[in-house]
Amino acid sequence: MLGDAAVRGSWDVVLHAIGPLAALVWVLWVLTFRPHVRITDDAITVVNPLRSTTVPWGAVEDVRMRWQIVLDLADGRRVTCWGGPSLPRPKPTRRGEPRVLRQPDEFVAVRDRWSERHGRTPDAPVVRGWDVPAVASGIAVFALCVVAIVV
Repeated sequence: MLGDAAVRGSWDVVLHAIGPLAALVWVLWVLTFRPHVRITDDAITVVNPLRSTTVPWGAVEDVRMRWQIVLDLADGRRVTCWGGPSLPRPKPTRRGEPRVLRQPDEFVAVRDRWSERHGRTPDAPVVRGWDVPAVASGIAVFALCVVAIVV
């Protein structure tokens, strides 16, 4: 409907609606699509909503699977990966069969990479910072919301 208003030349309607619509899309993007886990030979990078953490493999004490992948660090802190795989729902079994819960393939890949590198001293510090693309786009969305209020 916003496209229809633009085609008809109702720019006041477009300017009033674009800010809140962009804010809704941005929130959905930041919470559901942006979080991810990136694995390299030297480190794992965890992008959670608005925050990014790069952890060298030597600083990881343990890799566990709760609802998501959880990294226990050597300094006692914990990093939860919003963008990692989650546990699958258990499948129904026949009477007498044991329940087997398979780990997601992505978790197995992270655990394997960690086990290859475990025991090494961390050659780089844990780097925590803002997720620059998400924050920058959030500022742009905020500007659109200001325009919608002012107009």
